Amino acid sequence: MLPIKHTLFIVSGVSSFIIFYMGIVNFLTSVEESTGMILLIFSVFVATGTLLGTVHISTSITKPIQKLAKNMSDFSKSNKMSDENQIKTNVKEIFELNENFVSMGEKVEKTITLQNEYVQKLKDMDRKKIEFSSMVSHELKTPLVPILGYVQMLQKENFLGNLNEKQKDAVDEIYASTVKLQRLIGDIMTTQKLDLGKLDFNNEDINVLDLINGVIKEFKPVADAKNIELVTDYDKNTHIFTDKDRLNQVFSNLIKNAIDFVSQNTGKVIIGAIDNLEDIEFYVKDNGPGISSENQKEIFKKFYQIDTSTSRKRSGSGLGLAICKGIVEALGGKIWVDSEENIQTTFYFKIPKKPIKISVNNESKKFEISI
Repeated sequence: MLPIKHTLFIVSGVSSFIIFYMGIVNFLTSVEESTGMILLIFSVFVATGTLLGTVHISTSITKPIQKLAKNMSDFSKSNKMSDENQIKTNVKEIFELNENFVSMGEKVEKTITLQNEYVQKLKDMDRKKIEFSSMVSHELKTPLVPILGYVQMLQKENFLGNLNEKQKDAVDEIYASTVKLQRLIGDIMTTQKLDLGKLDFNNEDINVLDLINGVIKEFKPVADAKNIELVTDYDKNTHIFTDKDRLNQVFSNLIKNAIDFVSQNTGKVIIGAIDNLEDIEFYVKDNGPGISSENQKEIFKKFYQIDTSTSRKRSGSGLGLAICKGIVEALGGKIWVDSEENIQTTFYFKIPKKPIKISVNNESKKFEISI
């Protein structure tokens, strides 16, 4: 696309050349020499006037248009009006166009400023809400410790006196509910720490096979009770430098979900890994009912439940997979799911073999960058 200035000069140049050429032709072909000379001089004046007129038009029209275009381009990048490139023109249409642009730009600038202020206020409110929730969760967790301790004492025979069968059943129910509440509060606190960037990570050298065997050993009693098969699909002597406790937390959430969803007696859960060049790709695969493509898009969101009916069979806060996602991403990796309804579900997550963490701290924020 040619600028308007170049277009004007091309048109005026061609017109001037044609006029000058006609003057020369008339001079050479005219019967009377004086008449030809007059026509030649006239053509020179007209051609010169055309060029000078083009220069004037370019100065009074094209320059303001170019400056206005530049101002618009600068505004689209910075969203701020500049007082440095003021447009001065006597052309009514350009003057009105510039005035409308300035008026619109000022309104947009004010709107963006207000929007940024509202966004910052919402962020501050959200942070205060998370901090308040964190404090409440901590205060809720504190009284659970003595409750759980006394319940465990009551469960021991002859420790605080004998209990009849009904009393034992009641104490067992209290214990199960307390553990469930403690787990829920723990999930909420972990989620809040992830949101605030305050979850601690302690990296160490880990043998991948030992890690997988360890989580299988932890869940074997639960799986055996339901006659569910747990399988290891990894046999290499590979090491990874990351947080072992956090990886165990991710595996625990994924394996617990798999055991909950597969059928008793026919259920099978495979825990394995793939050794890539720069990372280890872990996976937990089960032969459960699968997850629809629609639910797969939402499954890592906080408090999301696939079954939201009041009669749902499986309990849970809907925070497990959100915690998995937060931990994996904080360790520099990524997590995703691949599932076919009524066939199988596989959760994958990649962890770099040797993540490098750069921590930047200030008074209010903590940033961690994984490379």
